[in-house]
Amino acid sequence: MKITMLGTGTSYPDPDRVQSGLLIETGSETILVDVGSGILHRLTQIGLDLDTIDSIFISHFHIDHCSDFLTICQSIWLSGTRRTLTLYGPPFVIDWLHLLHNAFPYLSEKVNVQPFVLHQNESVKLGRLTVTNTPTVHGKIDARAFRIESKGKVVVYSSDTAPSQELTTFAKNADILVHECNWLDGAHPEGVHTMPSELANIVNEVTPRKLILTHLSPEVVQNKEEVLEIIGSTHRTQVIMAEDLTSFEI
Repeated sequence: MKITMLGTGTSYPDPDRVQSGLLIETGSETILVDVGSGILHRLTQIGLDLDTIDSIFISHFHIDHCSDFLTICQSIWLSGTRRTLTLYGPPFVIDWLHLLHNAFPYLSEKVNVQPFVLHQNESVKLGRLTVTNTPTVHGKIDARAFRIESKGKVVVYSSDTAPSQELTTFAKNADILVHECNWLDGAHPEGVHTMPSELANIVNEVTPRKLILTHLSPEVVQNKEEVLEIIGSTHRTQVIMAEDLTSFEI
């Protein structure tokens, strides 16, 4: 299984990082997990044939996690593809897609998108991949983390979340934990994002082989060494601050 960090930034503009998105490839299945602004450009940079995308999973409907969905659909249409694209997301996915169809009726006639609601803690099987979701703690929005398994290997993507025991349990025994690190340590609104010291505690309990930091605000990137020291000082997990287009294979 190959994981490519397409976008590792946030809604704050960053010249080197676009918004959230991962590409997961097994050789027979290809899925996108979140499609924030800039993800289509990253897919173009790596030369991915959009016709190979089997499914798109959206963790929640904040703009920085879903805004490139329309641009991807339009590019699929222009490529001449006429197959069905499956879309998975929390229950709002049905109304969201309906709103997009109403706003851009020409596109809905060109690309057949089949939406599926992700019920909490449900698993979806896609060939060799199994994708399971669990709720995260991200303000008042219904957001999900994903556990992606193939041939005994496990990747967990936190999406946007504050620390959550449910998510920590969900992530146990993961080979790779891709976790947000939106804030530096300090005073912040509760129940929205994760700070380095909080993430250090999460890693101590989850004990993944690798921790990949994503959803990185410019101030977190600017303080990279401090952030890595805080997170990595009490365990043996390899901690990596991801760059856009970084890939990992397990």
